[in-house]
Amino acid sequence: MSRQQWFLTIHAVLAIAALFAIVSWLTAWDSRAGYLFSMTAYWLLFCLPVIGLYALPNNDGRLFSEKLPWRDWWIIAILLAQVGIVAIVNFAPNTTMLTSGGMWLALLIALINGPLEEIAWRGGFLGTFRDRPRLGFWLSWVLFSAWHLPLAFSAGVVFEGGAMALVGGAAGLGLLWSWIAWRTGSVFYVALAHMLTNIFAFWVLFDRNGFAA
Repeated sequence: MSRQQWFLTIHAVLAIAALFAIVSWLTAWDSRAGYLFSMTAYWLLFCLPVIGLYALPNNDGRLFSEKLPWRDWWIIAILLAQVGIVAIVNFAPNTTMLTSGGMWLALLIALINGPLEEIAWRGGFLGTFRDRPRLGFWLSWVLFSAWHLPLAFSAGVVFEGGAMALVGGAAGLGLLWSWIAWRTGSVFYVALAHMLTNIFAFWVLFDRNGFAA
């Protein structure tokens, strides 16, 4: 691997290691505020630096493009179906407990988290590993999945389906989003799908744990 590829990989590994300590400490102090502060730390420690150091400098002009060749328009249908499945499985069974406060908080966090994660994890590795796409694809997917492990150790936070559903869901969705990003060279559509998915998931998470109480 090149020096830049090593630096990006090590950056991701160190950020994940640091987040194990950060998430555990902050959520032990206060489960709700600690979770939100942990997300902020993740954006500051990993997402924003990777976007500035790797994703944007290595953008080949397609990173934010909404253009799709005619043969790839089915990708939009797949992403809409994926968001719909999340809504049916995760969101619909919990509608009786949802609040407007949880909705607004979910919208805020999802609008930040979805695009930042896609530009960093997919865009950063896509541009940096352009000469070794298979390696970049699998590294970005494995490390994106692994970053959800620290969240699974959040003290006092209950995840829909448990911690395994959190990590397994991230791995499954991350694999789909990675494949689409690497196929198209763009994070435009996966960022939208990620953001919509986060709205449904965070809304349930926040209301289940009393974030908006």
